[in-house]
Amino acid sequence: MRVILSTAPARYWQTTNFMLTNFPPLALASCAAAISPPHEVMIVDNAKHRLRSHNLFNHVKNFGADVVAFTNNFYPDSLIIQEVSRQLKEAFPGLITVVGGQAPSFLPEEYIESGLDYVVLYEAEETFAELMEFLAGRGDKSVDQIEGIAWRDEDGQAVVNPRRALLQDFDPMKMPRRDLLPHYPSITRRGYPSTAIETVRGCPYHCKFCTRPTYWGKHRDYSNDRILEEFALIKRQGFKEVMFTDDMMATDHAKMYALCEELIRRNLQISFGGALRADTAARHPELIAIMRRAGLFFVNVGFESYSRKALKDMNKASTIDINKKASETLRRNGVLILGSHVYGAPGQTDEDLALITRDGMEHCDFFRMNMYTPQVGSALFYEMTREGRMPSRNPEMFNQFEYLFDDGRDPEDMKWGFVKRQLQYYFHPSILKHAIRNKTPKDRVIRRAYLSAAMFTGYRSLRKVGIEIM
Repeated sequence: MRVILSTAPARYWQTTNFMLTNFPPLALASCAAAISPPHEVMIVDNAKHRLRSHNLFNHVKNFGADVVAFTNNFYPDSLIIQEVSRQLKEAFPGLITVVGGQAPSFLPEEYIESGLDYVVLYEAEETFAELMEFLAGRGDKSVDQIEGIAWRDEDGQAVVNPRRALLQDFDPMKMPRRDLLPHYPSITRRGYPSTAIETVRGCPYHCKFCTRPTYWGKHRDYSNDRILEEFALIKRQGFKEVMFTDDMMATDHAKMYALCEELIRRNLQISFGGALRADTAARHPELIAIMRRAGLFFVNVGFESYSRKALKDMNKASTIDINKKASETLRRNGVLILGSHVYGAPGQTDEDLALITRDGMEHCDFFRMNMYTPQVGSALFYEMTREGRMPSRNPEMFNQFEYLFDDGRDPEDMKWGFVKRQLQYYFHPSILKHAIRNKTPKDRVIRRAYLSAAMFTGYRSLRKVGIEIM
């Protein structure tokens, strides 16, 4: 069968991700490896679009696709995926549509009822491979025997099969089909490509606003032997930069230390970055030092807040002092810091909200802020649903710009405060100079942040007057 694996059609809220260094859709490359051969696969990354949502109709026609499968982690993307799936099925009778990722795993009935044919629940590789064999007429299981899928019965009702057991050994998995991914330019080496790697699934922590604990389940590591084999392949393929897609790098400090020692010994150093907890950097400076020697140049740290009460209410398991010490350790080692922050969390006073911009600029090279949002699948989402405090189930309201809490604070005031503090960052002279200069990796990421902010504002403004580009 001929299969297109696609990211969600582009929407204006996705433009805020353009500031991040490169994270190609590695999950699609892993799924491609799981089914090819025998199936022929094409990967479409719609994030590359700027003035349109997608070009899937031409791709389906030219490739002769039998199946289009979407990945959907961010709940606001669900409506456009459902809409485009219906349009594709109308234009190409017989086309089979599939969706996987976080949002459909938590709400599979919603997607089946919208018209999609199948939902792949949670970890996709084994489930998707079995589903493709069933669709090709070669599988030894009927649809109701495939663990980890949702489907539609003869009466049009959604059926959710039992969840598949978690993978425990990643070593036998095929290497991701990076040859099918579009070009992602390196931030550190102009003119060269960047890619991504996964070394961990899941996170051992339980931040209240995060979906990872409920999606991935138990925290599981790839073996260092497998990781080293993949690093060697990445270098042979000509990549000059790697981004870890792990929910959190270095949760096993000794394992990461040993990996970096071996990368250095085998001359496999390469510029790399990813997400890192503040307490890992604060409490293990020797680990940061050897990671830097192995190629670490960039980390995304969830500082979230500089309010003790807010950090406690978020179940963040961190402190203000840890945030500050982490920043000091990382900067001492020459590692660039993208500081992620939460705006509007319970316990954040007006004074605390003002501190986010001030202290965030002090402790970060790049400043990122999201509205505190009950993302579908998070402990916060289930708590608010259970208590009847969810003001809306419109997926587009979960785009991390809307304020969804009924706590006495005016939602419009909260949104204006959010915008105002973003502007304080973007118009600060020390930030503007980097965007204008555009020579170093730091300059290039900040310049990209300006582009993403301008695109978000422009697309959102056009949408308000009835002009929808994406």
